[in-house]
Amino acid sequence: MKQKAILPKSFFRDHPLANISFARFSYFQMAELKQGTMSEIYAKTSLSDLLPKERVEQIAAENERISHLQTAEDVIQALRKVKEPFCRDAIVKRALEMEDTVLPLLLQRYQTNRVDFFIEGAAHIFARADVRYAEALFADYESIRSDYARAQACLVFAAKDRKQAIPLLLTEMNRLKTVTNREFRTDLSQAPLLALYVLNNEPF
Repeated sequence: MKQKAILPKSFFRDHPLANISFARFSYFQMAELKQGTMSEIYAKTSLSDLLPKERVEQIAAENERISHLQTAEDVIQALRKVKEPFCRDAIVKRALEMEDTVLPLLLQRYQTNRVDFFIEGAAHIFARADVRYAEALFADYESIRSDYARAQACLVFAAKDRKQAIPLLLTEMNRLKTVTNREFRTDLSQAPLLALYVLNNEPF
């Protein structure tokens, strides 16, 4: 049964999403990770057909190391230092296996970190973790210093179906219009706007 719309259709006619944006890219990754689709793709894809042998071996070794991390701090440091995209799923998986110790620390670090790669990885973890961490992220939202981290948090609220975030998303949509993501050259308001589309069951 389709859920009742929260915002009127006119809102979305007046606020179209950009065709290409960091928000679309990030939310797609969150949704895929949440469903386990990326793990399935990686499992069926031979990296040796795509990458040089040396890099494939490095990825395998790094993923093996990540799978044996023992402390929350170890996982946080991996999230901060490991830049290899094909290792992100391993970090997310290990963080979720150690959720009770990793997520409280991750919430603290997320408030002050300004490194895009770390912020994106952390947001993906929040999107897959128990919903109570998304609720904690929402409760501590005003303490998040980075506007990019705030934008990614908006996408987490959408991924976790947190409709109580809608008033905040409307406010942030207007506030973040002047802040631009360098990679995609779109303003950060695309994140709360996309979250509003998701929470309103509006196609995009």
